[in-house]
Amino acid sequence: MKILRQYVGLLIAGMLFYFLIKPFIQTHTELKGATFQIHWGWLVCSFGAILFYWSAYLYPFAILLSGIAAKHVVSFRTAFTLFHLANITRYLPGRIWGVVRLLSLSHRFRLSKTAVGGSLTLHVGIETILGGLIGMSLIFSPKMRGSALGIIDKISAHTTLLSLVCIGILIGTLFLIPTLSSKARQFLKTLRDTGVPLFQEPFRHQWLNIFASHIFLWICQGLAFFLFVRSFVPTAWMDAGVLTACFAFAWVIGFLSFLTPGGLGVREGLLSLLLSSYMPAPQATLVALLCRVWMLSAEIVLAGVAFTLNKHVKR
Repeated sequence: MKILRQYVGLLIAGMLFYFLIKPFIQTHTELKGATFQIHWGWLVCSFGAILFYWSAYLYPFAILLSGIAAKHVVSFRTAFTLFHLANITRYLPGRIWGVVRLLSLSHRFRLSKTAVGGSLTLHVGIETILGGLIGMSLIFSPKMRGSALGIIDKISAHTTLLSLVCIGILIGTLFLIPTLSSKARQFLKTLRDTGVPLFQEPFRHQWLNIFASHIFLWICQGLAFFLFVRSFVPTAWMDAGVLTACFAFAWVIGFLSFLTPGGLGVREGLLSLLLSSYMPAPQATLVALLCRVWMLSAEIVLAGVAFTLNKHVKR
């Protein structure tokens, strides 16, 4: 059984590597003119910031788990280990393996699948809504409005088409808001009727804590992305807000696309389109692709930490 797990681990690693290098292979002609210097100090700072983000990401998740699992406290360590053991598998084809892995690990931490699934749904739902609001602020950015046509002219036809498809997906999602809202209300009503502590009086004050934590997380992620871009291209600090909005917009579209595991390709295509107002198109494409490597590297590091912590979990 141990040998089988090792082979499965190698297979998963190989598939992750394939989906990681695939965008570079597909866009190699666009990257021939991409040359720039790396500011290693900013790059190290950005990696530290994204590691902090992915670590703090589990704080509101732990609060939700505590409320829905009817436990006084689900420790941060438990939430961290459970989430990061499963998170890396979301890059596998099918878009569901991260959730499947998360639910399959729940019993190991003495948590029900209902509690874990409900907590994850609320956690990611709040994250997506806030990310969408931040991303939509791009509409009110004078720089984006003034250079929209220029961006389209500079970018390749392939990337432009991909980005238009993404925007179409977002518009289509807007028509689903009434249905999604109805489903969300029904889900929350079910949790409330079953006596979930999170919806009872002692836990209600935690909702403000949860939303404040998610706002703080988006600030952290936006700062980390800004520092990452700054490590390749000189960027003014006053552009940190609009770059955060660019990242949030691309993140939400990639999450909603359901086309590729982890939004691979979709997020990078749209991000390169948005970044091309700050740098030439080849650099924008390469920065967008390297952003995925940057994010995935942090997730792999934290998955390794979670694997180490998991060895000490009491069975």
